[in-house]
Amino acid sequence: MKSINRLHIIAGLLLATLSATAATAQQALPTRDEIPAKYRWDLSMIYFGLDEWEADYESAEKRVAGLEQARDRTIDTSKTLLSDLALCNDTRWLIDKLLVYAYQLSDQDTRDQDALALKGRATSLLTRFEAASAWLEPTLQQIPREQFDEWLPQYPLLAEYTHFIDDVLRQKEHTLPPAQEALLAMTGNLAQSPDAIYNSLRNAEMTRETIRDADGQEITLSGARFDKLIRSPDRRVRRDAFLGTMTSYHNFQNTFAATLAAAVQRDNFLAQARGFDHPLQTTLFPDNLPDAVYANLVETVKDNLPLLHRWAELRKQILDVDELHVWDLYCPLITGTDEEIPYDDAVESIIAALEPLGDGYVRVLRAGFERRWIDVYETQGKRAGGYSWGSYDTPPYILINYNGTRRDVSVIAHEMGHSLHSHFTHQNQPKVYGQYSYFIAEIPAILNEILLEEYLLKTATSDRERLRLLNEQIDNLRGTFFRQVMFAEFEYAIHDVALRGKPLTAERMGNLYLDTFQRYWGPQLVRDEEGAPYWARIPHFYMNHYVYRYATSYCAAATLAERILTNEPGVLDRYIKLLKAGSSDYPLDLLRAAGVDMTSPQPIEATMRRFERLIDEFETLRVKLATSSTAPADTLSTR
Repeated sequence: MKSINRLHIIAGLLLATLSATAATAQQALPTRDEIPAKYRWDLSMIYFGLDEWEADYESAEKRVAGLEQARDRTIDTSKTLLSDLALCNDTRWLIDKLLVYAYQLSDQDTRDQDALALKGRATSLLTRFEAASAWLEPTLQQIPREQFDEWLPQYPLLAEYTHFIDDVLRQKEHTLPPAQEALLAMTGNLAQSPDAIYNSLRNAEMTRETIRDADGQEITLSGARFDKLIRSPDRRVRRDAFLGTMTSYHNFQNTFAATLAAAVQRDNFLAQARGFDHPLQTTLFPDNLPDAVYANLVETVKDNLPLLHRWAELRKQILDVDELHVWDLYCPLITGTDEEIPYDDAVESIIAALEPLGDGYVRVLRAGFERRWIDVYETQGKRAGGYSWGSYDTPPYILINYNGTRRDVSVIAHEMGHSLHSHFTHQNQPKVYGQYSYFIAEIPAILNEILLEEYLLKTATSDRERLRLLNEQIDNLRGTFFRQVMFAEFEYAIHDVALRGKPLTAERMGNLYLDTFQRYWGPQLVRDEEGAPYWARIPHFYMNHYVYRYATSYCAAATLAERILTNEPGVLDRYIKLLKAGSSDYPLDLLRAAGVDMTSPQPIEATMRRFERLIDEFETLRVKLATSSTAPADTLSTR
């Protein structure tokens, strides 16, 4: 039985924001009690208190014991098969419910030692479950296919497992004997240690530098605040924010290198244990994806890097700088005062933007906002970043750190895409198919972002506003597509280094990162050696080749969004079916049914053409505004 995956879907663009107002940024962060309840997620929808959690924990322990006892039983009837499959699925989702509550209780305040203890207990129980159920798939693989063909029609509930059985038999080549699978499953706590240590160091214990903001006020560089300051129109602030953040990571770089090296060694070990040549294959194989999906993506992007180099050159020209540095890559090129967008206004904009997805989708969307799925603002001790995560029997909760920028509005739309995907899957699939593939996971989130972008362009009230939106769209595409493929190349490289027996030191990883970063941005960018430890900021590197999926997902999402907005007959129905499908079929087949073939270079090439069109329109409109006698003096950013 496949293990439970923590669906902490952290978008590459979504590494935190700021608190509610600019004034708050200069003061101590608020406590949770200082945030109105409607802006805090409601975990009571999972458990009213610890007594209920403890009762489910006790029940889950008994179920795990039942699985341990079933290990010695022969599966010789359809009734026994159904009983074992149902016990395994019911147990895995009950433990997942325990995990969601414990982790989110901890994430809302990482200093809470009681919540940390619950996390430890739930994680240990998950490891025990995986060891206790590890015998099931190897045992199923010893049963002749003809026997399943006889058993499956005997019970309607058992017939639901047809695709699951087919998939188990397909994976026989890389499945170990039951005793070895149980031993491998026992490494679960150990395997999660690098991620746990990394998050504790990054979120709770790493010291942060202090800089002065554009008004001269001292501000401590929290993980959330960096994301805002690196986009400041004040170049000095951007530079100080970048160098200050890199100083913090540099001070701990050897520890971060040790945790990431441990994660890489874990990935390499698990791949070799299952007979794979590279850990990337352990990511592709479970979804029945050919290596060509990854290779096609990387090679197509390499061929189109001159487009990104063009954007770098344009940035240097508009910013009017003698040298283009890394701290110049993220700020808006169109200046002006951005009004803070109140959270409630952001919610209404998202609802309006997603109306093309139909009444049924919007109805669930509204309910999610009203029923407090979202933990909105940054508070003391709260985990940085953003994610959507829920279990089969819980709401699909969202953690964000909202600061009132347009980018933060995009964060909400993105994470709501994940949450509604989970909702529709859990409402329409049995437990065995209640978890969708990571290969598909980012598509609904990115599609929501694209629909929001198109809505904002459509409702723009001036050429200047449209120009700013084009700037944002270009940078969003760069971040969600080019940046993630760059990360994927770096991640592949460090795994390859370790497979060749070379140590993954901070220096080696820093050089690898800078080399890859420089190749992507091209000759216009100055190589800033201070940026060498930037790799330590990226939690995705602990997820074994997850990041490439952001890029493939962007291509699929852009294709589907364009068809939905042009009212292509049948496309909306096909898309909603994709959201409801869970893991009831292989992801490539589900996407083909929705109208997108990711084995073809066409979606990637179409994304490259979209990037080029956006740059073309941006340049044309920029020239128009620059030569207009009515153009505001602050239309284009300067030093």
